[in-house]
Amino acid sequence: MKRWVKSLLTGLVIAAGVLLLLFAFLPALLKPTLNRWLPDMLAGAGMQQGHIEIAGLSWQQLRVTALRLPLADGSLIALQDLQLNYSLSGLLQGRLKTARLQQLTLHLAADSGKKLAGAAAAEARQTATDVLQQTPQIDIPAFTEWLSLPLESLQIKHIDIQHPAIAAHLQADVSPQLWRIWGDTQLDNQPLPWQLEVQLQSSGALLIMLSEARRLLSQLHGQVNQDDQGNTLIQLQQQLDLRALSSRLLPQLAGRLPLSDARLQASIRLPPQLQLPQQLSFDAQLQLNSQAATLIDQPGQQLSWQSGQFQLQLQKNSDQPLQWQLSGQHQLQLQLQQQRLSLSQQASEPLLRGSCDARLQQCDIQGLLPWQLQVQQQSQQLQAQLQLTPQLSWHRQQGSEARLAVQLEAQQQDPRWPQLTLSSQGEFRWYSDAAGDWQLSSEQGLVSRIISQPYALPGDASLTATAGALQLALLPQLQLNSQAGELSFAPVQLDIQPFELTLQQPDRQSPLAQLQLERSHLSCDPRLFSTGLSADCQLQAGLAPSDYDGWPIPDLQLSSPVNISLITANQQPGTMTVNARPQLTGANQQLSLRSQLHHWQQGNQQRGHWQWHLTDLPLNWSGLGLEQLTELSRIQLLSGALSGQGWLDWQQQQNQPLQLKPDLMLRFDNLSAIYDNSVSLEGWQGLLALRRPLNFDLGDPGDYLIDAQISADSLNAGIQLNNLLGRSQTRLPADLSYALVDIYEMHTNLLGGRIHTPRISFDSRKQINAFGIEVDNIQLSQLAALEANADVEASGVLDGVLPIVLTPDGPQVPGGNLFARDPGGVIRYNNSTSAALKSSDQTVGMAMQLLEDFRYDQLESGIEYQPDGRLNLALQFQGHNPGFFGGQATHLNVNLEYNLLDLLESLRITNDLIQRVEDKYQR
Repeated sequence: MKRWVKSLLTGLVIAAGVLLLLFAFLPALLKPTLNRWLPDMLAGAGMQQGHIEIAGLSWQQLRVTALRLPLADGSLIALQDLQLNYSLSGLLQGRLKTARLQQLTLHLAADSGKKLAGAAAAEARQTATDVLQQTPQIDIPAFTEWLSLPLESLQIKHIDIQHPAIAAHLQADVSPQLWRIWGDTQLDNQPLPWQLEVQLQSSGALLIMLSEARRLLSQLHGQVNQDDQGNTLIQLQQQLDLRALSSRLLPQLAGRLPLSDARLQASIRLPPQLQLPQQLSFDAQLQLNSQAATLIDQPGQQLSWQSGQFQLQLQKNSDQPLQWQLSGQHQLQLQLQQQRLSLSQQASEPLLRGSCDARLQQCDIQGLLPWQLQVQQQSQQLQAQLQLTPQLSWHRQQGSEARLAVQLEAQQQDPRWPQLTLSSQGEFRWYSDAAGDWQLSSEQGLVSRIISQPYALPGDASLTATAGALQLALLPQLQLNSQAGELSFAPVQLDIQPFELTLQQPDRQSPLAQLQLERSHLSCDPRLFSTGLSADCQLQAGLAPSDYDGWPIPDLQLSSPVNISLITANQQPGTMTVNARPQLTGANQQLSLRSQLHHWQQGNQQRGHWQWHLTDLPLNWSGLGLEQLTELSRIQLLSGALSGQGWLDWQQQQNQPLQLKPDLMLRFDNLSAIYDNSVSLEGWQGLLALRRPLNFDLGDPGDYLIDAQISADSLNAGIQLNNLLGRSQTRLPADLSYALVDIYEMHTNLLGGRIHTPRISFDSRKQINAFGIEVDNIQLSQLAALEANADVEASGVLDGVLPIVLTPDGPQVPGGNLFARDPGGVIRYNNSTSAALKSSDQTVGMAMQLLEDFRYDQLESGIEYQPDGRLNLALQFQGHNPGFFGGQATHLNVNLEYNLLDLLESLRITNDLIQRVEDKYQR
């Protein structure tokens, strides 16, 4: 029995020894197993290139030589020489003694930073939403617990962070007495590294500092204190060198950002048990200073920030509303060649004030934003005062509602332009629900009133323009909605009330001109899309019957649908396209002109066309509502119609002038009229065509060509012309500096014969132009019948040529000739007048006796005519009178001088020409 017990005890001792040996050597036995199994476990987790190497494992220490953890996005986490010291009892309690790491490496892929930032922002939004909805209660631990870790100390000798945009080489030393992280960071676009220092001490002192060499960029000082009741006070002071930061982070904007520095002071008070957000208590003040800077500097254009300072103050006590206000002032200046524009804001009261309830469920904002605008050129200036009054109410459950009142007062004081006073005011409202749908609206829009002083027009100081009060409304009935991310618009409108424009001269009692502009209206239905916008618009404008210098202007109405589209493209100028169908009506509803317009523009390139059609316009002053023109123009329209149509193309290539290519036609039909009670026109037809044979691609400037054809039944200025016909072509250069007129056909019937011209060429550059008129088959019997009371009988036919010279004073005939055809004819002049002439003078008496029955075989007349109307006829007769000296052959020379204009007037009166034409068309 004793032997069995002894053997049992011996076995137990041996087993215990074996177990003790096995326990003592267990970490050493596990190390090769872990080195073999852990890489397989990493590969199973998706890290095919993962690697771990354990150098040593004991009950007091773990040493890892290397650890590599590649991530799916290409990032890498790597450790080198990790040493963890612990005790068995502490390990069972979840605590370590010390941790030392030689190197921690983080290689981040290019887009991993964006993903991390996006995830952090989403998490922050969700956390803020949860706080506002649940108002959780948070226990604030003692400050000594803030620095506590499950180990006594942590040291990292090298922390290397690599990213395409930033590299960091840091160290970390963490203990219950001090948390410290320090080292260098290097941005990819900076020549020098930045030094980072982060410290949190057990005394509550906090320091976060960023510097470059000896230049301090940012510094945050803080102090955390707790009293015996567990109340925590956190005080912060932050200063930022915005000028240095902006020049380094945004080098492309160096010198153009007006940022100088910013300072923040904050005091945060936390109770032992904090219920967010209502029990949060703090005071904060942020001051932002700016400096003078040139924002835009281009030839002829410079925008400068002159000065500015802004201050934001926030205050909230426990279970009390949040109060805040924004104060500030600033000044901008825009220099445009010789013109300077200044925009400044100076206010003694805060610009914006706001408050939110203790639980941050509802907020209200009120403000008053005044600006002073001054435009100065030499000693002239324009001044304006703009005042915005915003109000905003926000409710987390119900959404938000805002109101913006706008008031603008402006005075234009430059004497070169009309002296204007502008007064505008309006109110705009904005609504948004909790789902994010919103609406922008305005009932009246921006209502403006413009009052102008009499203005002397440039170039004619004696002519003064005065406009009545102009009232216009911009964006009346505005309605803009966003529902489920889709925008919808009510038509955007501009409304201009009727007003009058008057031109006055000092020596006139009545105005020179009065233009009565009717109500004008523009309505647009805009549509937004990813690459631009388009708008379908409707334009309406009108002119009531007006007058200029006593000449009446008919009523006119313009209406047109207009489609405008603007398309933007990356690195390309935007493209604008305009399509319209303007229609012009008026003149007592007699005028109707319809058209179509297309215009395309990209940068400084443009092209387009305009097509129009004028329906038959009755040529009757009374029917057009222009009765006064009968007296003013001295033209009495009796019948006729005017019509036309055409096409106008235009194009402008890169850095080239604008080119026009017209193809227009205008015609009048059955025109009958009386001019100056002295000339009658009947049955006139006319056709005018303007064209320009131009090839846009070749860049040939091209000449303008005007083809004209006019025909008429008659023209009577005392001597009637019948069956008139004329055809011509006029050539005008691109600059319209001169005209070349080629009349290649012109003829008419006169006194039983015919008058026609060979080709006529007229050059406006010449002082004198000349051509000839051929006279054919003029009947002397009809010529003698012109003066019915003269009792002259004649027979025979005249032919001849008349040279015409056009001078600046008027037409001239220097020496024309008419000849009688063989075998001649008879002239009989025997009445009371000839009898009286016989007794007046012996020579004249013999001539009168000869002409009682003069049978001529030769007749020639020299003709000279001057621009003032003087007509000289040198008549030569050769023939005989059977009753005069036994029929002896006789030569007779007669010189006659008339004023042709007076002669024609007497013929019109004698024949009652005008009355007969008026009676004809009034029947």
